[in-house]
Amino acid sequence: MHIPDGMLDTKTWATAWVGSAGALAYAARRVRQAVDDSRLVLMSVIAALIFALQMLNFPVAGGTSGHFAGGAAAAILLGPWQALLVMAGVLGVQALFFADGGITAFGANVVNMGVVAVFVGWAVYRAASGRSPSPGRRSAAAFAAGWAGCFVASLFAALELWISGRAPLLAVVSAMGFWHAVIGIGEGLITAGLVAYLAQTRPGLLDADAPASASSVRPVAVTLGAVALAAAGLSFLASSHPDGLEYVYFEQGIGRPFAERVLLHSPMPDYVIPGVANETLAGVLAGAVGVVITGALLYTAVRALAARRQAA
Repeated sequence: MHIPDGMLDTKTWATAWVGSAGALAYAARRVRQAVDDSRLVLMSVIAALIFALQMLNFPVAGGTSGHFAGGAAAAILLGPWQALLVMAGVLGVQALFFADGGITAFGANVVNMGVVAVFVGWAVYRAASGRSPSPGRRSAAAFAAGWAGCFVASLFAALELWISGRAPLLAVVSAMGFWHAVIGIGEGLITAGLVAYLAQTRPGLLDADAPASASSVRPVAVTLGAVALAAAGLSFLASSHPDGLEYVYFEQGIGRPFAERVLLHSPMPDYVIPGVANETLAGVLAGAVGVVITGALLYTAVRALAARRQAA
């Protein structure tokens, strides 16, 4: 669902940039007032995990593929404002280092996979889980949240394409909605799995407003960090089929031609380290580097926010 440079017209990507910048500024203010060291570590690890899992495209019927986006999962595990910063960090690393998603389209990608997926997923989870949910109800609510976040985010992407004059409204909304309703099943299953793991091992961490102790976060951080590195190591197994947006726009011929622009030459385009002869090794190493960069960037940025709070 990563929109590249050139696919959106100027009025659309500029408006999305302004809207996403406002949302991120407010999110930074909320997080700065509330984050503690343990939650900071959890944010960083979840950002790295989402980055890694997004590399694992899974095949979907019809010659297309999908991948985990992570907005709803991040919202459930961290709360919506922390989740928004996490998603922006992941999308920023992908755009700057891997040429996945455009620089001009960064605002639109944050709106879709950050703001929309995060807050739709959060609202659905809260409504479906209730006040005192059982583990089973938590998992069901998480599945619904993941599916809904993916589906609604895809509709926003479709509307942006239509507003930009790149595709007919009915055709692009119908196609994006259909394929992401299917892809959302995978999103929901992964989200439910993450929530079920925490509900079983550290249920207190699912209360995003409660303080988290280092002793409760440390084993979760180690486990999720190991899963992130393992996912990066398995990235060579990812489906080579186009993802939902690419399939709808190019393979189904719904999108109108546009001039894709390269505004920044990324150091590891297409998740491959240049100069490494073995393609599989080049991809695995790029994934591992991305996991480390994403986690470190999130930790550094949010740590700086917390330092400003302490200075004030």
